[in-house]
Amino acid sequence: MSFADQTDERLRLTPVYTHHIEIYTTSLVISGAYDLVIYRRVSDAINDEQRRYITLRDAMIAPLSHAHTTQRLPQLLCDRSEAVLVATLAEAPPPPDYPLEEQRREVVPLTAMFFTAAFVVRGTYYVRPGLTLAEALERNTEEFLPLRNVHMFPIAGGAPIVRNFAALAHSRIVALYQVRELPAPPPPASPEPAEPAPAPQEEVGG
Repeated sequence: MSFADQTDERLRLTPVYTHHIEIYTTSLVISGAYDLVIYRRVSDAINDEQRRYITLRDAMIAPLSHAHTTQRLPQLLCDRSEAVLVATLAEAPPPPDYPLEEQRREVVPLTAMFFTAAFVVRGTYYVRPGLTLAEALERNTEEFLPLRNVHMFPIAGGAPIVRNFAALAHSRIVALYQVRELPAPPPPASPEPAEPAPAPQEEVGG
């Protein structure tokens, strides 16, 4: 077998983990298949990415204000520094030996509203116990913040975009505030059983 054939065979046998993602910039929405040869979650992969351009396969690009005007491409490069949000459409399942337990940390969910130049984003951000949202963001060293239960509202108008997960570029945040969750209302009290009415007594004639 030639060296080229051996290389092709190794590439064919190398596992590929494919995430399907969307990338939102201030004016574009881009989606496609994001291939990794080492499994990482989307947030970890985007934060650890060393290349300036993210390579997407089977990609689509459209103006943010006219998302129905799309162009499809077999491959597309997206400048990572221009990304405002990276949302997950479908995440590749982890390999069987992936150390899930090591990824679980004791965290507290905080809901916040984030304002960027193009979006208002509502999402749940997880922080260490005892930290406020401001303290957690000050200590954060990642370029993208992982958010759950994300609602994206385009400032220019249009329907809100709902995603289970999105990574928000830290440098794009203009303002933010924590949403104070209202306490759940108490369950309605069970109605007291009505007392049975006394049976009518028969009158005895004199």
